[in-house]
Amino acid sequence: MKFIIFDFDGVIHDTFELGYKTNMKVLGDDLTEDGYRNLFNGNIYDKVEITEENLRQFFEILSEAFKLLKIEENVKANLTKLAKKYSLFIISSNQEETLNIYFQNNNKTHIFKEILGYETHKSKVEKFKILFEKYGFGPKDCIFVTDTLGDIIEGNKVGVKTIAVDFGFHDRSRLEKANPFKIVSSFDEIVETINELNGDKLLE
Repeated sequence: MKFIIFDFDGVIHDTFELGYKTNMKVLGDDLTEDGYRNLFNGNIYDKVEITEENLRQFFEILSEAFKLLKIEENVKANLTKLAKKYSLFIISSNQEETLNIYFQNNNKTHIFKEILGYETHKSKVEKFKILFEKYGFGPKDCIFVTDTLGDIIEGNKVGVKTIAVDFGFHDRSRLEKANPFKIVSSFDEIVETINELNGDKLLE
């Protein structure tokens, strides 16, 4: 396995509160935290309440907020460690422009080979296929790291093995419904699981 694909929100950075409060501004104050979490049980762009206009408003607010976000040192260290051995990618429902702002401000633009977000396609299934075709690898050559039920389901559709994290948008019981390869509770455990998959200790 030579390729690692990350989701961003809830995995690399805890953006739940920021995303929730931003969506309240766009979708209305009656949106509850559970209601927001439920948007990610599948592909969020399949939800009727998500329109092009409120997406424009959402990303406009979010891109400003992302200018102030700082990556955690442990996450930064582990990504740097992984990038020494693997090609890293991001597949996200977030906006590529917004994520690029984040990595530029945190001096980590070199970590990821490519970031595929909302602008590339609304479907993560299609974004997986784009990566496979462009870089010449397949589902068995990579692992996907994410924090939502909907993402695991989309990964399953293309046969990608998933490491789910329970410190993001969805808890362990919800993640279990889509049968990920493994559920972990820290970024360190992500690296440990990848070590185990490759049968070596090169990332310690």
